[in-house]
Amino acid sequence: MSNQSNGGCLVFKTVDQLQQALGAATQRHAVLSNNLANANTPGFKRSDVVITTSFSDEYNARLRRPGAARTHRKHLEFRRTTGVAWRVVQDNSTTMRNDGNNVDPDREMALVAENQLYYQALVEAVSRKLRSLRSAITEGRG
Repeated sequence: MSNQSNGGCLVFKTVDQLQQALGAATQRHAVLSNNLANANTPGFKRSDVVITTSFSDEYNARLRRPGAARTHRKHLEFRRTTGVAWRVVQDNSTTMRNDGNNVDPDREMALVAENQLYYQALVEAVSRKLRSLRSAITEGRG
């Protein structure tokens, strides 16, 4: 699955990308949960979600570029942002048991915990962005 963001204000593009990353994290949780549910299914091969466009790379690159902010609609855009893209891939390279199943429940639980932390960090980032936008709007009234 792939999502793309086009046009609009930098704040909204950032929130849109965060939302797309949240979608990828949600999809990964579903895939990892499915792996755990099938830990005892003979022949089952685990899957995972691979994020092909890293939000953090995009965001960090933008932060390193001083002065690269479009402040007026007639200004040139410095770069079109890309969306967060992900895909579900099946791991056929390993086998944990003689019946062909390759799910390691301990590893899957660790990946679920890691994904949960990633999701929480994304939610906090969205919250910070929206708080700063709300602050800019309310301070502009006075």
